[in-house]
Amino acid sequence: MIDTRFSTALQIVISVAVNEEANLRTTSQSLAQGLDTSASFVRKLLLPLNENGILATAQGGKGGIRLARPRDQILLSQIYAAVTGDKKIWATRHDIPHEGLVGENIGDLSEFLCDRAEQAVVDMLGSVTIHDSVAELRRLEALKSAGHQPPTDGSLVRDRHAAE
Repeated sequence: MIDTRFSTALQIVISVAVNEEANLRTTSQSLAQGLDTSASFVRKLLLPLNENGILATAQGGKGGIRLARPRDQILLSQIYAAVTGDKKIWATRHDIPHEGLVGENIGDLSEFLCDRAEQAVVDMLGSVTIHDSVAELRRLEALKSAGHQPPTDGSLVRDRHAAE
């Protein structure tokens, strides 16, 4: 089963950022509607985002959800770490016979590859902020509005590094 916690949490945080920009109140119910899921699932994801200083929540009629710090100080890697915790990209099978070249060593190889893949993901996500993500969504929307097909070549990260 594919884990969607990060992509859902990313949509939550970006939605809060866009709503703040438009002076709109964000609630778990409004997020749930935009995600086509339950408010209880949203609240479950809000907990680690709140605990990690990404979002702040307030109860009551004038309460809601807001960014806990400026959008240019929230890295996607922080969101990823908050909602995935220690869960790896994939699990290594340890319930196989440990015989022969493959059986004796496949676990170590798999762990090595998983660690490298995980680090590559974290490094890439660590180079992109919520501010970058909102800007990219606006760029993609402008391209679509103009009848152009958006590129799928990773220009967000490449363009950000070129600007630094």
